[in-house]
Amino acid sequence: MTVHFWCTKNDLSTFGAVSAVREIVSFDPATREELGRVLAADAAEVERKVASLGKELPAPPLEERVALVRRAAASLRAQAASLAELMTREQGKPLRESRAEVDNAADRLDYFCGTAPRALAPIEETLPAFRSATRFRPIGVVAAIKPWNFPVGIPLWTIGPALLAGNAVLFKPSERTPLLGQRIYEIFREAPIEIVHGADETGRAIVRSNVDMISFVGSQAVGKEIMRESAPRLRRLTLELGGKDPMIVCADADLDAAVAGAVAATFKNCGQVCCGVQRIYVEKPLFGSFLAGVVERTKKLKVGNGLDPATDVGPMNREEQIETVERHLRDAAAKGARIVTGGRALGGLFFEPTVIAGIREEMLLAQEETFGPVMPVTAVADDEEAVRLANATDFGLTATVWTRDLERADRIARRLQAGTIGVNQTVGSVVQCPWGGVKRSGIGRMLGPEAAREFADVVNYRLPRAQ
Repeated sequence: MTVHFWCTKNDLSTFGAVSAVREIVSFDPATREELGRVLAADAAEVERKVASLGKELPAPPLEERVALVRRAAASLRAQAASLAELMTREQGKPLRESRAEVDNAADRLDYFCGTAPRALAPIEETLPAFRSATRFRPIGVVAAIKPWNFPVGIPLWTIGPALLAGNAVLFKPSERTPLLGQRIYEIFREAPIEIVHGADETGRAIVRSNVDMISFVGSQAVGKEIMRESAPRLRRLTLELGGKDPMIVCADADLDAAVAGAVAATFKNCGQVCCGVQRIYVEKPLFGSFLAGVVERTKKLKVGNGLDPATDVGPMNREEQIETVERHLRDAAAKGARIVTGGRALGGLFFEPTVIAGIREEMLLAQEETFGPVMPVTAVADDEEAVRLANATDFGLTATVWTRDLERADRIARRLQAGTIGVNQTVGSVVQCPWGGVKRSGIGRMLGPEAAREFADVVNYRLPRAQ
């Protein structure tokens, strides 16, 4: 029986098979080898686990919660090599990217442990009529519904701060990376946490359950569904719903730096990155040199199994990702765009890193999240045109500006509609900085020094002034 998996990074997709006992099968995207199986949870199991987590409260003291999360960080480091290998085999990215993700995840947990005591500390003030005390209380049961493209890093954005804030956590990893999800659960097993595996049915059961908050990273389509189902009870949400992130390259930009940044930000994780560069607007005097530079670098990238140390670009994660890339490229070519290099499937789930020139607003490549190894490059006349095109989507996660004139960069950046904007640098999530989108890229913020507050109710107490 084939099923449609819910909460994939792109819109609803099909993958794998579920047996009569509701098994989800994990595959290596590079080899198609079966890696293992997990049982999918039905609605009744979701309800049981939510009810059991609700009984875990009240939370232990903050110092105990900090110690628990620090132990989890230490466990991540101790298992880093095996977790990275499993990530490459189950998700597909090159091994060095997998190892960096695991190491970074452990560092982020330590950061949350260091900042949570300050973020959650009571705020007290004596006012003319009374004493004000603001305290941060746990919300309850937080559901973490997370994607497959960063299957260790992104779940911990929620699990770490939510536990530190005193909540219990119901964790649904992506059905595409269930074995990694199970490993994360084992690392946090002494915490008030439960795991449920599954796709459409399981995801919808979570949203319809009595969880008190949902933290979701995935597609706009699923994010809207979560909002609709959560509206009757005004449930707390954080939603990160992807991007169509622009890069603006001015004529006075450092050409080598801009070219290197474009290639790195486009083809990392085979382009399966929410904040990856998906549209590049280059001022006309630099366009020819920039295009030649990115084509030269792109042609040198090696596509292959992520376990091979020489691999730069691994496989795409599933067939649906390849289908989206091919559909976007066909649409663009039919409307006048020109593929400069790449553009071909290489067999299996491998796809050539692709550079395509002459993208216009009406093309799918300019509007929909491609989530693949495609770099659209377009010439623009001036800053005005670049900003207009950069803002001409429903997305608003990240953007970058490249110019030697920092005052000009500031003028452009202030007009861009994005949650994070970089100047002369690529951008990704950094634990010290708030992370989230504007427009339809989501609501709420994760990371940053006050990350734990996102998972707490803010309660103000007004007390008599001391006599």
